Amino acid sequence: MRRTLFTIIIILLIYSFIELPSFLGLLLLKKIRHIEYNPISTASLSQDDQDALQKLIIGKTTYLIHSPVLGWTIKPNGFWWLYRSNSIGLRGDREYQTMPSNNSIRISSFGDSYTHCDDVKNEETWQEQLQNADHRLEVLNFGVGGYGLDQAFLRYREEGALYNSHIILIGFMRENIGRLVNVFRPFYLLGIPLTKPRYFIRENELILLNNPLSTLNDCSVLLHNPKAFLSKFGENDYYYKLRPKESFLDFSPSVRLFKLLYYSTYNRYLGNSGRTIYNNKIISYNQNSEAFKICTKLFDEFYYLVQKNKSLPIIILFPGPEDIKQYHKNRIKSYSSLIHYFDSRGYRYIDLLDAFDRYGVSSHSDDLFGKSYHHSPLGNLYVAKAILDYLKENNFTDLHVIKTHIEKKPRLDTN
Repeated sequence: MRRTLFTIIIILLIYSFIELPSFLGLLLLKKIRHIEYNPISTASLSQDDQDALQKLIIGKTTYLIHSPVLGWTIKPNGFWWLYRSNSIGLRGDREYQTMPSNNSIRISSFGDSYTHCDDVKNEETWQEQLQNADHRLEVLNFGVGGYGLDQAFLRYREEGALYNSHIILIGFMRENIGRLVNVFRPFYLLGIPLTKPRYFIRENELILLNNPLSTLNDCSVLLHNPKAFLSKFGENDYYYKLRPKESFLDFSPSVRLFKLLYYSTYNRYLGNSGRTIYNNKIISYNQNSEAFKICTKLFDEFYYLVQKNKSLPIIILFPGPEDIKQYHKNRIKSYSSLIHYFDSRGYRYIDLLDAFDRYGVSSHSDDLFGKSYHHSPLGNLYVAKAILDYLKENNFTDLHVIKTHIEKKPRLDTN
């Protein structure tokens, strides 16, 4: 009995000697370095993700729905909070024929939540404000919250090209580059418990990995047996590899601390080997990263396909509040390498950071962004103004001029 008691005491002392310092280490990391143990689950979904997925499966969502090709899309005749969509799932109250009306200039916009215009009413989107500013313009909103450039490209290819637009606006916000190497949305950001297609580059060609959850039945299997899917999603997901994985040993502070130190070292290794999306010293794109290479290749494919389909492509670069602050502080643009690439290719683009600067708009303007960092109605007004100014400066409010540019041969070299 004494020997057993002595053994238990020794074990408790050893455990305390290891675990107590580890527990204190975790507290210090959280307080001083703001580093917290936040593992990826390989066997379960969060309750919020389960609830959202269940609604998608049984058809109780009123705005976003599952898409076999795109991952998710907007429901035809959908509605939610401030948003309404028409009968083909475009944000807006108007219906559109496949051919534009005579003498109107049809513009279609593709992109993420900055193109969709999250957090404002339909009439406060920059598309509506652009259309109201010049009644010759007919502006269609194909934007979808949470989209990457890959999904925007696929939506154009699958749906948008059918609408014979004179001008195609390709919206891109600086953070969007991270979405190009993500497969299962919750591995990267919260909110949409679905997978998306993603591209790889093989022998300088884009290779598409289709959406893993291609049917609602797949979504149902994910809901009821997530363990069968999550690790498979992670095989092609950049963010899955950056974070620790949940395990039954996580009750131990020393295990959690070891995992944090391991992944911290691994992430530092990625940075030193030039494989992270951003450069470490300043917030700017790493041109050697897989994400940047996919991004530029996708812009090539998108731009060329639009030209091939006899439309005029124009890229819209959306800065977030942090981009504006950084630019005003040190005149550095986090996406400057992308701008250099566009210049080298001769691509048309509108850098809204320059436009906001020209209009005297700063990130400190309380009315420019809403609480979730999307543009407010006033912010969307500035976006519409910048686009209209660009169109007028280049005579793209003249159908004859647009058609002259469209008839020029597209660039075939996308290498």
